[in-house]
Formats: sequence, C-alpha cells, structure tokens
Amino acid sequence: MMNKAGWAVCLAALFSSAACAGEWEIEAGGFFSRTDTKLNAYDPYLDQIRTIDFESDLDLKEFTVLPYVEIEYYFNPKHSVYVDWRSLHREATRTAVTKPFEVTIDGTTYAVQAGSKLTTELNIDIARLGYGYQFYTSDKWAVDVLAGLHVMWLSLGLDGKLGAKVSGVDEVPVMFVDDAVLSDVTAPLPDLGIRAEYSLTPDWILKSHAQVFYLAVDDIEGYLLEVDFGAKYLFTDQFSMTGSFNYYEVGVDYESENTALDVTYRFYGPMLTMAYKF
Repeated sequence: MMNKAGWAVCLAALFSSAACAGEWEIEAGGFFSRTDTKLNAYDPYLDQIRTIDFESDLDLKEFTVLPYVEIEYYFNPKHSVYVDWRSLHREATRTAVTKPFEVTIDGTTYAVQAGSKLTTELNIDIARLGYGYQFYTSDKWAVDVLAGLHVMWLSLGLDGKLGAKVSGVDEVPVMFVDDAVLSDVTAPLPDLGIRAEYSLTPDWILKSHAQVFYLAVDDIEGYLLEVDFGAKYLFTDQFSMTGSFNYYEVGVDYESENTALDVTYRFYGPMLTMAYKF
C-alpha cells in the first residue's frame, strides 16, 4: 500500500498543476474532541468476537485536542480543490487488563491475558483530498457538491507480557515483548458530499457539510460518515474565524494473510479555526 510519502507526492502534484491565477485559502485550528475507538478481537475464553474499547478498557485518553489544517484552491467561483489533515496520537498503560483478547499481526497471533500489564499505542492520521463544484448560488446561498478521497493511516502498538502462537499451533507460550508489536494500515476511502453556506449578514455566514461513503476492495472494507455545522465570522474579506460542531466516524476492517484488524474510530466535539484567503 502507498505510504505517507507517496500520498504527499500525489498531493503536491495535484496542487502544483493548479493555475497561479486562482485564489487560495488556508485554515488552521483545533478540534476539541471526545473520542471513542473500538477493536473487534477474539476472546479465547468465551470463544467469540468481543469489542475492546480503547478508552475504557485500555485507558487511552478520551478527551483531547486534535490539530486541524485545510488548504483550498479556487480555480474560479465554481471550481476548487482542497486537502485537509487531522491527527490523534495516544499512548497509555493499563496495569491489569480486564478483557482478554487476541489480535493477529504480521502472521503471529498475540494473546493479551486477563490481569496482564499492557501498554497500548494508537496513532491515527486522517487526510481528506477532494474537488468541489458550486452548482447553486443566490444572494444568500452557495451550495457545492464534493467528491474526493479520505486516507487514514492507522498504527496500533502493543507492548507488555504477551502470549504468542503461530497458525496451527494451539499452545500459547508466554513471551516478553521488548519492542512494541506494531501494525500499520493505510486505508483510502472515496467519499461524496455536499457543502452549503448561508449569509446571515455581510459579516456572518452559516456553514455546513456532510460526507459519506462505503467501500470494500481487496483486503479492506470500510465506511465513513462526517457531518459538520457552524458559523463563520468575517473580520475582513481575507481573514475569518469559524466555530463549528463536527462528528466523524470511520470503520476499517482489514484482513490479510498476516494481519486482522477491525477498528471503529469515532470523534465528535466543537472545532475552532482561523482562515486566511489570498
């Protein structure tokens, strides 16, 4: 799969192809989120799939601030391309795991026993790349249709006293893991959406967007849902501030010969950003 460097080259190629006569807008800020992350894993004691909650079961931080950056290029009043990025990196140590589970990474099944000490690292980066076409305008309204691609880089690390077994072997020998067991998954998901703005006054604009998609291809099955609504205040024609509420949910089921991960990632909360147009 394409790594972060490969995606960066694609983004650079896209924006370098844009004509210099257009208009740019850079938006940056923070997302004050409540995060809910779940992993469907095998329970060897109950002989069934169970849900592991990273926040309540593995002590990852539930409330946090995510950085957010968006760059949009307007070819003309109706056409634009955009890219944005947000990131959530967390690590925590649970002194005594209450829910045992097994997860397969790089061909080895790792068993986390009840009562064992476990350090969990979960890093998620999400980039959104797309194209917007403004199909409706009036004195008050501006409505765009959006089409693009979400890319999620997911890195899961486990470090502690783990059991390990290879395929076809029932015994689970105890082993100490000196370095974290890591699994990196790059999950691209196409998306479709709509974006709308309504001018209350010359200085205040109500804005909202929604995107959704589902895809199953090769070893990856996934879906996403994003809804955002808020208000923008224009200090000048170039400089503005936006406050909004954002809900984002993505599910990735990745199963190959060597790795099996079924992760649901959900965050929601207020967002505050500043934007400059030039």
